[in-house]
Amino acid sequence: MTDVNPARIPGTEGDTGPLADRRVLVVGLGRFGGGVGVVRWLCGQGADVRVTDRATADTLETSLNEISDLPVRCHLGGHSVGDLNDVELVVINPAVDKRRSAFFRAVADREIPWTTEINLFCERCRGQVVAVTGTYGKSTTCAMIAEALRADRRGKKQEVGEVHLGGNIGGSLLPSLERIDPADLVVLELSSAQLDDLPRVAWSPRIAVITNLYPHHLDRYAGFAAYVKSKLNVLGNGEPPGTIVVGDMHPDAEDLLRQRVRGFAGRVVRVPADAEDITLGVPGAHNQHNAACALAACESLSCDMASVYAALQRFTGLEHRLEKVATLGEVAYYNDSKSTSPLATIRAIEALGCPVVAIVGGQSKDVPLGEFGDALSRLCSTVVCTGESGPAFAGAIRAASDGDRAPNVVEAAKLSEAVAYARSAAMPGMAVLFSPGAPSFDAYRNFADRGRRFVDEVAALE
Repeated sequence: MTDVNPARIPGTEGDTGPLADRRVLVVGLGRFGGGVGVVRWLCGQGADVRVTDRATADTLETSLNEISDLPVRCHLGGHSVGDLNDVELVVINPAVDKRRSAFFRAVADREIPWTTEINLFCERCRGQVVAVTGTYGKSTTCAMIAEALRADRRGKKQEVGEVHLGGNIGGSLLPSLERIDPADLVVLELSSAQLDDLPRVAWSPRIAVITNLYPHHLDRYAGFAAYVKSKLNVLGNGEPPGTIVVGDMHPDAEDLLRQRVRGFAGRVVRVPADAEDITLGVPGAHNQHNAACALAACESLSCDMASVYAALQRFTGLEHRLEKVATLGEVAYYNDSKSTSPLATIRAIEALGCPVVAIVGGQSKDVPLGEFGDALSRLCSTVVCTGESGPAFAGAIRAASDGDRAPNVVEAAKLSEAVAYARSAAMPGMAVLFSPGAPSFDAYRNFADRGRRFVDEVAALE
């Protein structure tokens, strides 16, 4: 299929007009709540809402239950161009790869106006946005910033606005639009997929945070440069952000950033890789870097930094991200199911700072495994490989091993078997780390479902 270039399609600008009685088609209900949020909001605006998704009703059961009280018509298990008849607006889920989607091509051919959930929010949001993106650490940095801002505002004597957290973390903020005031702060996590189409609307954040930029999601983009340019849409397309916090960057990303901020480079605040460590409730150098990004954002907002530091020290992390779930026989068990790339697993292992028995594997993806195999052969005493990508992961680790660094590498058919083997291999003082390094869709609905399964398996050991 020839790629569709959404930027060249007419009739696709943002629409801030009334939605009452307009026929709106939501493409992609999804399993993570974004589709649910926009469906509920559209219905609240009085729109005539329809939904289409390639997934089946069984797969979307949770999301369908959340909209079961609404007058919504659904076409599931595939898309049909007939669903576009008499539609006045299409809302595209960020998971839809518009460059390759035949259904999106039909939307384009008919010149039906289209938008996205995040565009609908950003063009209507009255609050001051702290927009956060990056290849890794987005969610944790957002959570840190939100906790710190709330602590700062609790300490203010004068009346101040609320702090809202959403976007790619915590679900859609569209249902909260009416109660977001100009004095409020909105911490908004933005993935590259959500950022792809933000230039279509007039929007800029007050502060932009880019935690880091390295090659990722290249199956969706024409190359690394296209991925980086999408990420840089976090800077908006109007007045530049007051502050642009920038962390670690690949050299090619540095070049593109330099071009993008030409004319307002003085607003860029760099977070050095060797930023001074602070006391945190979460382990790892990567979390120190996330905290440094959060500190820079809060400082630019003139927060009381004593309150900010105290909030970061209390922060214990997010579910499924290096989440300590148990200690059994002096062995700590960590759920890092959010790890969906080999590099994320390497960083998690490095963060623990103790001998590790790692459980890895998930959906197979065509990604290089040389660095992954080399790192795990050096850093782990035992690696249990499972899931669709388990054999490839095991092969990469064995290929990188030599006489001086040869962890025990085993393959397990099921997660229960992997957890049982990890327990038998772990000695007191070690950690068992579930950090798949791959997506979850080979066997689970999402990374959260996978993480909960690991937690259940650990609980069964007790």
